[in-house]
Amino acid sequence: MITEIDRVHLRRSVDLARTALEGGNKPFGSVLVAEDNTLLFEDHNRESDGDSTLHPEFAIARWAAAHLAPEQRAGAVV
Repeated sequence: MITEIDRVHLRRSVDLARTALEGGNKPFGSVLVAEDNTLLFEDHNRESDGDSTLHPEFAIARWAAAHLAPEQRAGAVV
């Protein structure tokens, strides 16, 4: 079942996708959320710069690897 807090995070992802589209990118946005529903990191697609690895999921993975302990990463959701 989708909760209201899930909807908040989904809406933010859509807003980020809109930002990507307005910047000339394909419309993708993602958020990283901790087990306690805290927003940890967010990003949008940036591949129009010529780097096809600049999808938000890759940015989230890089950020999480650099900033979260393994057990925190295990409990987080994209």
